[in-house]
Amino acid sequence: MLEELLKREDVNSFIKILKNNDRYFDKEFKKIADRKITVGKELALYIFYESLYKFQLLFEDVYMFDEYMIQLDRLYKRIDNFDDIEVGINKLLCKLLTIKLDIKDEQDIDSRREIIEYVYDKYIVDGYYIHGFNTSYTKEILEKGFNPEEYQNYYDKFSKLNKIFAKYNVINIIDKDFTKKEVTFTDNFLMACYYSTYGPNFFSKFLKSEDYFGRLQKQDGYLIDDYNLTISRLKRFMDNNLFKEDDKKFILDLVKDEWDLLHREDKKISLLLVKRDEISKDKISLSEYINSDEDLYDVVDRLLSSKKNKIECSNTIPSDKLEIITLDTYYEKTDDDFDKEYEEQFDKYRLEQENKEFMDTYGSVSILLIAGSLLITLGVIVTIFMVIRGI
Repeated sequence: MLEELLKREDVNSFIKILKNNDRYFDKEFKKIADRKITVGKELALYIFYESLYKFQLLFEDVYMFDEYMIQLDRLYKRIDNFDDIEVGINKLLCKLLTIKLDIKDEQDIDSRREIIEYVYDKYIVDGYYIHGFNTSYTKEILEKGFNPEEYQNYYDKFSKLNKIFAKYNVINIIDKDFTKKEVTFTDNFLMACYYSTYGPNFFSKFLKSEDYFGRLQKQDGYLIDDYNLTISRLKRFMDNNLFKEDDKKFILDLVKDEWDLLHREDKKISLLLVKRDEISKDKISLSEYINSDEDLYDVVDRLLSSKKNKIECSNTIPSDKLEIITLDTYYEKTDDDFDKEYEEQFDKYRLEQENKEFMDTYGSVSILLIAGSLLITLGVIVTIFMVIRGI
């Protein structure tokens, strides 16, 4: 899944822009995620990956993807709030679906029902729950399937680490029940990306703890894979609290062993996708959406938004029942001219696409598609702003 989209030049150029241009890092966000667990630098990239995932599930091919990329670029540039960008993407997908399904009047009752049922079938019935995991486990999952009890770990030693910290009046610095075998799935793509980047979560939260080790003064060492930067605060904390040398040695050796275990492969965002009914038999009601009095765009937005953020799973899942998506993670800027170069490349591509004739699935010019594309190009941002702001 996503392989074809991720090979595209325009997609890769846009990814590089999002990873290296400061203009995308400082947008506001409230609903998407708690500020304690993610920052704008990651979120700009995560949301774009999510937009590819949603497009893939709803459209299944690259038909209309050129127009989609043009509008995504505009959303990112013109909207200063990540929450509103996410809403805008969902509404954009709805707009494009009216063209795909040849809907001439989206307010017509039957047409409205057709769109809602289509999204429900593609995204919910045939959709996935996602588990974000560390890339180093990819090979064994593909070979053996997914078994939560077989994750290689140092749980016994981390239980001892908790006991060592307790001697220095720090109780349960690692908040995890190491006897539990379950892992967590979610239908929130952004959170799955976060859990993969920082997984296992108990370990990253321990190393990033501000309650005990103080606020980060520099870059997030865990995010950029800088071991020395990551453990510097831990070392300082143990020195300041007069940890015995044998206790410090045990803790630092364990942290190094876990770090090495998690870095057997170059770190990527690794997502394990399993059909919803393989994880949970709870059904999401279609009638709730069909009978809603909300605007169609708001109904589709709700359908495409997260409903179950934490679903515990202890089942073994065979390899033929799962899919894995591997994505580049975020890295810090290395070249001041890097963002400018890719901005120029992408703007050139976008202008070329705007002047290009769009072809229907059989290769002939579709009047409806051309008209629809023009309407989207001229009106989708205005529509999104109006709906978001309740105008």
